[in-house]
Amino acid sequence: MTSAAVSRLVSAWLATIPSEHTRARYRRDLGRLAGWLLGHRGRGLLSTRAEDVIAYSHTLTGNRHDLDHRAHPLRRHNTIATKATAWSSFFTYCVRAGLIEANPVQQARALDPASAYPPHPRNPARGADAEALRALVIEVHRDPWLGGSLGAAMVGLLVVTQWRPERVTTRTLADLSRRGVHDGDMWLPLPASVVGYLAAWRAERPDVVGPHVFYERSGLRRISAIDLMRLVLRSAERGGLGEGLTATQVARAAAEITSRGEAVDLPPLEELRRTAPAPEQLALPDDPREHDPEQPALLPLPEG
Repeated sequence: MTSAAVSRLVSAWLATIPSEHTRARYRRDLGRLAGWLLGHRGRGLLSTRAEDVIAYSHTLTGNRHDLDHRAHPLRRHNTIATKATAWSSFFTYCVRAGLIEANPVQQARALDPASAYPPHPRNPARGADAEALRALVIEVHRDPWLGGSLGAAMVGLLVVTQWRPERVTTRTLADLSRRGVHDGDMWLPLPASVVGYLAAWRAERPDVVGPHVFYERSGLRRISAIDLMRLVLRSAERGGLGEGLTATQVARAAAEITSRGEAVDLPPLEELRRTAPAPEQLALPDDPREHDPEQPALLPLPEG
């Protein structure tokens, strides 16, 4: 198959994916696999074998990426599990189209543990009910790094929208209005408490040129998905809500609660300021992937 034909095939596959964010991530992850295959194996995507997937997966298991959720709950968004989901989706599409006989990612997962890197546990953490999510926002507000209206706005959006952390942290000012937050082609209404968090943060937001909503208070860099994941994790541990409560689990717990017709009653900003005042805020590391040993609550990456 010519490169132009493969390009059309990839475009047709991506067209089946409704989320613009997911399409962009899948295109990037598949493109990197294709580049590695061509450079190291001399073959194209449709000639991918299970051993190719295994070999490429092993190139992604350095200490900065290979984080076992049992040893360290924080998982980077570009782990093998996330990338393999994109590859497997493409090859499944090709199998259904009759272009290949079997999905090499599925074959690789059965042969080698590096290719079967476990994703986050899919069930919400035990005890993450509506009261726990309310308590989480209270603890977030008193966080010494991302507390106050900044943390409350991010975690409030996470709970209400049930988005992935990176969707929350990449919101722009144009995505917000009095009606709520932009979600694809529609506006998602927000409860008054979250509207209050966002309004307060926009008033405090540093004067930066960038269009995004969430910046570190100095304005030197944007808040990343890693920052938000760490915020949720340390706030949950500090509030006694259980070890390993991840941002993804929070979103899923909120989705499960709303699917039952129940609501998560988040406290208004005035109540947070009165009952859980934010302490003097400390500076985050310049690089969200790095750990500052003087700030242990930022969760060091595991050694070895």
